[in-house]
Amino acid sequence: MFAELTALTARPGPFARTTTAELWTDPHLSERMLAAHLDPDVDLSSYRASFRARSTAWLTARFGLGPGSRVADLGCGPGLYGNALARSGAAVTGVDLSLRSVLHAAADARRDGLPARYLQEDYLTWRSGERFDLIIMIMRDLGALAPYDRRRALWTVTEHLAEGGAFVFDVDSPAGFAAVREQTRYAPSLMDGFWAPGPYFGFHTTFRYESELLSLDRYDIYEPHRTRTFYNWVQHFTPASIRAELHAAGLADTEILGDVAGSPFDPESPYFAVIAAPVS
Repeated sequence: MFAELTALTARPGPFARTTTAELWTDPHLSERMLAAHLDPDVDLSSYRASFRARSTAWLTARFGLGPGSRVADLGCGPGLYGNALARSGAAVTGVDLSLRSVLHAAADARRDGLPARYLQEDYLTWRSGERFDLIIMIMRDLGALAPYDRRRALWTVTEHLAEGGAFVFDVDSPAGFAAVREQTRYAPSLMDGFWAPGPYFGFHTTFRYESELLSLDRYDIYEPHRTRTFYNWVQHFTPASIRAELHAAGLADTEILGDVAGSPFDPESPYFAVIAAPVS
């Protein structure tokens, strides 16, 4: 038992393993993730409803969205942003790994007669041959990816942005990293049954990687018939570090903001937003 507990607190190398796809494709987890998306009062899988309303209103006005506009939402989830933007008349394409979320988004769009389509695809490899006036990646998705996958995501953006188009996304900041505390906690049915439909014991361990501005929340889940481990990596960026990654993909930041609702940049905020465009 001592050796097993020691292993639970062993620090893995940065991005040594990723399990992002499992969160969105496992039947039980995808159901719980969808429920978190749809809860209007929490900032877990999506921003809470009050913020989304401000954010989609700002996006619509800032980029002049309406009939004839083309929008892509990478990591669209259940279409909370995509369908709101489609109400302007813009043609929206949402891309997400989760079939459950994509079906929910498409059903809502059909019910409301919105010009939106939703694809169950991996946006790291998705290539449609289309060009979009606006591409969004909301809820700090980029920082959950390993460096190689971030490059792949940004190349997806580069290959789909129209001339004069914009890419809007948000990331975690050094102020957010400063608030991360290393800890381990244990509970039966950790997070109220989030991780499995039956009984289990869960361990949640948080690690900080100082020089990389990287954090990890690792969840070790012990069920009667199996043990699973999930890794939630969060890369924190400075404006300079995200600028470097954008430039490597042929993109340039045109504006640094406080959030995806257009607030001014605040270095004390746990996250910030970026508007980027293809390098001229």
